[in-house]
Amino acid sequence: MSNVNIGRRLATRAYRLSPEQLPLLHSSRLQLRHIATIPPTHEQFSRITAVPPTDLKPPRAKSGRRPWGRWQRRLMWTGAAVGLVFAHDYYINESSLYRNLKCVIVLSIVAADYKLNFNEGKDIDALHARVADRVYNLIASNGGLYIKMGQALAMQAAVLPPVFQRKFAQLFDMAPQDPWLEIEKLFTKDFGKRPDEVFRHIDHRAVASASVAQVHKAQLKTGEWVAVKIQHPKIEKQVNWDLGAYRLVMYIYDRFIFDIPVYFTVDYTCNRLLTEIDFQNEAKNAENMNAVLQTEPSLRNRVYIPKVYHNFTSRHVLTTEWIDGVSLSNREELDRAGFSKTQIMDTMVNLFAAQIFNWGVVHCDPHVGNQIVRWQDGRQQLVLIDHGLYIYESPEFRQQYCELWKNMFVFNDKAIRDIAISWGIGSPELFASATLLRPYKSGGVRPDRRPESSGAESRQGSRSHEDYEMQTRMKDQFKQFIQDTNKMPLELIFLGRNMRIVQGCNQLMGSPVNRIKILANWASRSLAMLPNLTFRQRVKAWTNHFVFKFVVGLSDIGFWVTKIRQIVLRRDDEGFEDLLERQMKGIAKKNFGIQIQDEAFTS
Repeated sequence: MSNVNIGRRLATRAYRLSPEQLPLLHSSRLQLRHIATIPPTHEQFSRITAVPPTDLKPPRAKSGRRPWGRWQRRLMWTGAAVGLVFAHDYYINESSLYRNLKCVIVLSIVAADYKLNFNEGKDIDALHARVADRVYNLIASNGGLYIKMGQALAMQAAVLPPVFQRKFAQLFDMAPQDPWLEIEKLFTKDFGKRPDEVFRHIDHRAVASASVAQVHKAQLKTGEWVAVKIQHPKIEKQVNWDLGAYRLVMYIYDRFIFDIPVYFTVDYTCNRLLTEIDFQNEAKNAENMNAVLQTEPSLRNRVYIPKVYHNFTSRHVLTTEWIDGVSLSNREELDRAGFSKTQIMDTMVNLFAAQIFNWGVVHCDPHVGNQIVRWQDGRQQLVLIDHGLYIYESPEFRQQYCELWKNMFVFNDKAIRDIAISWGIGSPELFASATLLRPYKSGGVRPDRRPESSGAESRQGSRSHEDYEMQTRMKDQFKQFIQDTNKMPLELIFLGRNMRIVQGCNQLMGSPVNRIKILANWASRSLAMLPNLTFRQRVKAWTNHFVFKFVVGLSDIGFWVTKIRQIVLRRDDEGFEDLLERQMKGIAKKNFGIQIQDEAFTS
């Protein structure tokens, strides 16, 4: 760098020097002048001219505030972005993000709790109680579709610890109601008119409410009384977020909490839940059920499906005929109105047996609140409502399921084992017991029965050790029971739910009918009614069916012995279903380490 340039740099930076440093600058200038008199060797240097002090800029005043650092600015912008996101979520998205973020946090705590505390020597009962409370409180506070998903978890009550079974059973009693203004806004959005403009009269108070919708009584301008089922307005915006949370719940439940294979059912269950909140699909289900009902002479006058009014039905609103009657949940009113519980249960069990074994169109939510009984032309008539949750069986599956039931009654162990293996299920005898909802005993290999520990051994072993051993055995047994999830027909999930609820209804009524016999007869009869059979095959099938009816009739011996004992001892809680339930509880505890609660049969 030339001397001229050096001098210029020194001059232009003079304003940065303190008064004490100025003499040094003056000395430097004298030296530069002396250097300027030396003749240049390679290039001509120009004379250095100092910058006058008047042209120098004043020194910059130091600020008293500390400048924001990069991390502080980022934090500020991040906070603003998060605030905007949550404001949008609250006002536009019905708090879907917040609800599911809360779900992730709670489930993370649950997973960590199980990982740290599910060990031998820890209080397993207390662990289950903590987790059950957290999950239940999460579902209750989030509401909406979370309640429906919680009920889906409760469908698997048999594989949950007792505290889960008791806690989750309360979800079926939750019935939130939305204000009329919100309901009116949704109705107006779908139809372009307010409800008061469409109907001659509509009650602004809901007569019934559930997790997905609430029902209002109304009168059409033509005079007919109708039930208007209107979806909770928040459901549609929350559904995709909530189903994502359900997938997460089942994944953690499968992989981290209980280590039991259940995640493979998620896609099928989510699809069913999505169709359940589409009321146009529910209207279609109701009409399909009515169509197949008319093909069965033994049921068409005993069962009624309310008429659907399509002009007042949309994806979020369903309008059907209003039916006056008595809910099956009100046993005292049934008695006062003179209804026969035996006729009610005979009709109900035959109806759902026909759905499962013959029609392949199955109502999967047949609890007592969805069934009404009324007098019609001097006879009892069962009215089936709420057709949102349905499954449609394939002909191949329905035939196999009929064969399974029939073979269980003739103790054809080889056929049962072949069907179980083709469905990816191990332990055929245990599978038969789970299907029948009663113990299955055959001449083949018995279900694994572990010896009971003696009283002394039980006293010596701690309660926590027993709980830990039971839960560990449950995991191992279920992994052996469900061997290939890719082969297992997912229809079994909802068929099992249907049969458990029907069993619970029969038990609630005092077990007036032999449910097992009715189901088995329909399974055999449906095989004889299969299409595409030759004349010879059909004759053989009907012959086998009548022989089978005689064999199954022998099961009435045990039923009537129990019935007579129930009448003589005047114990309504000692019916045939109660006996089967106690036996099933024993098998479940011995073979799977499962403690089944009463709610598992009535939810």
